[in-house]
Parts: sequence; C-alpha cells; structure tokens
Amino acid sequence: MSERKVAVVKLSGSLVSPPSPPYLRRLRDSVERVRSSGWRLGIVVGGGATARSYITALRELGVPESILDEVGIESAVLNAMVVASALYPYSPIEIPRNVREALTVFEEGLIPVLGGLQPGHSTNAVAAVLAETIGADLLLNLLNGVAGVYAGGAPGEPGARLLKAATYDELEDIIRDKRSLAGTYELFDSVAVSVVRRSRIKVRFVDGKNPEVIQRILLNQEDLGTLVG
Repeated sequence: MSERKVAVVKLSGSLVSPPSPPYLRRLRDSVERVRSSGWRLGIVVGGGATARSYITALRELGVPESILDEVGIESAVLNAMVVASALYPYSPIEIPRNVREALTVFEEGLIPVLGGLQPGHSTNAVAAVLAETIGADLLLNLLNGVAGVYAGGAPGEPGARLLKAATYDELEDIIRDKRSLAGTYELFDSVAVSVVRRSRIKVRFVDGKNPEVIQRILLNQEDLGTLVG
C-alpha cells in the first residue's frame, strides 16, 4: 500500500450512468472519509452506457472510429462532471482537459475528476497517466459487478478463475485479444499497461457496485479483487 497515501480511483462509467443519487451519495461519503484520513485522490470516470449508445448509433452510419472516440470522450467528461458535482467543493466542477490542468487542481489540494482526454486512449489509460502525474503508486479500478481479473475466460464461463494477483505481463496477455474500438475498451488496454509498468504503479481491480470498497481498501487495507504489479 502507498506510504505517500496518494491514489487514483477509476470508475467504470456504468457505475454512474445512468446516475443514481444513492450511489453518488455513498461515493461522496466514502471519498470524504478517505480524504479526511489524509489520502490524496484523483478520479477518472468512463463513458458507460451513454457513450456506448451514441457510438453504436453513429457507427451504423459509418462515422470514423476517431470521431466516435471523440463522442466517447465527451460522454466520459459529462459523467466526470456528474461525479465532480457530487464531490463539490472537494472537486472543481470544471473538468480538466489535460494532465497539466489536472496537476494544477491536485496541487491546489483538490480532487481532479477527469473523463477522456484524446482519441485512441481509453479512460483506463487516462487513469494510468493521471496516477503517474500526481505520484500515485496505486490505481484502484472499480468495475461494475465484476470481482476482478479473470483468467481462462470471461466471468461466468466454464474454466474462468478469479486471480488474486497478477503481473503486468499476465494482465497484458489477458487483454491482448480484447477489441479496442471506440466504446469497447474493456477492463484495461495496452497503453494503460505500458504506463503502469514503466512507473511501477500497482493496479487493484475490484467490484465497485458498493463504493465503500474505496475506504475498505485504502483505510482498512483489505485484500479484495485482483492486485496487479
């Protein structure tokens, strides 16, 4: 666990889109408890169902993938604004559009909340870059209804098994055959792996349907999900 008490939380977009007041309230409470215990945080939010619905419709019209990525970015930014608004005044409502802006927010003692940044990069890659930028050595990746990283198949498939720990290389092997089209960045991607590997950032994948998992890991140091490093 990080002795510097700096971490980035990556929220699956499907956890906040469509928005649920009870979930956002519990997320805010969990973040407030972690923050009051001395932890410094950055947060990145995915595009979720909002991004996928727009992208699916536009893909049928033959819109280029790079433009669909832009649609996904703006969807994630909207989700980030929802989370930032729920966390205000601990987070500014103006969403950073690059890592320099995010670093400025962090240095002001606030929690930067980001969506997407540029085409071709998933919000997982954004989370990895943010972790590197603010000096976090833990990236807490909150999935929607998935307990962690599985080997041997997708969760629920015969032979699939939940890993308690994995190396960067093992994670890269698992995601190698995943699609990287706009709106389909699942679990993690190769850009994100390369960033966390070069800066030795640990990544813990957990089920985030209960946002109290943030404090359970950061404050109680519970060994949940899958730890990659």
